[in-house]
Amino acid sequence: MNMSEKNKDFTKLYTPFMVVLLIAASFYIGRLSSQVDGLKKGGSGGDTIVPSDPAAAQAAPGDRNLDVASLKEKAKSLGLNADKFNSCLDGGTMAPRVATEQKEGSSVGVSGTPSFLINGILIVGAQPQSTFETIIDAELKNGGGPEAAKALGEAGTRNTLNLADSYVIGEKNAKIKMVEFTDFECPFCERAFPTVNAIMEKYKGKISLEYKSFPLSFHPLAQKAAEAALCAGEQGKFWEMHDGMFAPAQ
Repeated sequence: MNMSEKNKDFTKLYTPFMVVLLIAASFYIGRLSSQVDGLKKGGSGGDTIVPSDPAAAQAAPGDRNLDVASLKEKAKSLGLNADKFNSCLDGGTMAPRVATEQKEGSSVGVSGTPSFLINGILIVGAQPQSTFETIIDAELKNGGGPEAAKALGEAGTRNTLNLADSYVIGEKNAKIKMVEFTDFECPFCERAFPTVNAIMEKYKGKISLEYKSFPLSFHPLAQKAAEAALCAGEQGKFWEMHDGMFAPAQ
């Protein structure tokens, strides 16, 4: 048998195996790609205190700048007194308040961001607008009770929380009181931001929104960002700073 015939026999023998290997490799690459896409889309729709993949959870949000230098620039652009703001931020003046609000959240079952309480009913994650509307409509129609609980199934338990001890927008005596526990570095909080704005606009005059700090430990910029919002609040610009940190960098 000459060399040419040996090569032909070798090709016939191993070609099926090569085909199988190529199919298996394609399948594996496809699964890996799907998993990466799933991480990009946010999975469950919220960041938790103990993420299954800390590296993925630490991914920087959008094109926003949340380092201390950038926070000081944001404050300056809002017309804040730079010396007062910088002293507040650098000195950790608001760190105890942030810690208190985190404890409040933990006491009502918050373990990730964003988390919301609608008249005491806990909603976790960057949920679609319809999820919020289902609860709010039930509250407005029936005054809460079993209808609102039914809308969330087992999650319909009401929690109690000291309200109006932080920054609040909306109707003071609103029938719907929504509290948000948020982390400015959390990409899911960023995703929920326009949804919350839409909810506030749709139910204007019937709803209030209260902010609560809940920076997660695996987001290195979140703590100072939370303090920055509260430092800005000392000069009457809390919500402007809040909104500015969720807006993409210019």
